[in-house]
Amino acid sequence: MPPVMTRLGQDHARLARLLDLFEELLDRFHEGAEPDYELMSEMLEYMDSYSDIVHHPTEDLIFQRILDKGSERHDVFEVLMRQHRVLGQLNKRFRQSLDGILHEEVLLREDVEAHGRELISTLRSHMRLEDEEAFPIALARLSAGDWTELEVMAPTVEDPLFGNPDPLRYRALYAQLAAQAEP
Repeated sequence: MPPVMTRLGQDHARLARLLDLFEELLDRFHEGAEPDYELMSEMLEYMDSYSDIVHHPTEDLIFQRILDKGSERHDVFEVLMRQHRVLGQLNKRFRQSLDGILHEEVLLREDVEAHGRELISTLRSHMRLEDEEAFPIALARLSAGDWTELEVMAPTVEDPLFGNPDPLRYRALYAQLAAQAEP
């Protein structure tokens, strides 16, 4: 497996773990409890910044390479690249909802929850489309030379949460993940 695809697979597994945690927090929110807003905010920041700087640009390079080669499934790759922009907008909207709560704005809990659930479900279906359709096509269609070139072109910023952790930047999220890892 090309190293860039290994990294993308790891990113998806890590993001799925964060989405599970996010769903737990939204479930608490739905039940009327006050979730850890700092934790939620850090999760959104991580998902937004790492995805926008490293993950999605790497996928876009791969998808564009396949489109340039003339894939019969061009619709899949065009949809995924368009969704990369939409995911950023959904993240921003949910983040603004959370900020509104923290600043004591009058917001309907159902609306805030709906924004979070939409982000989670969109991310899950997006990753499923990549894992089940786009990535297998990429592995079948791209040559060793393509993968070498893509590896050089792909952003190489270290993952600030799972790679070389920055516990100051993501203090609440880092603590939550560390607590989950303990037996």
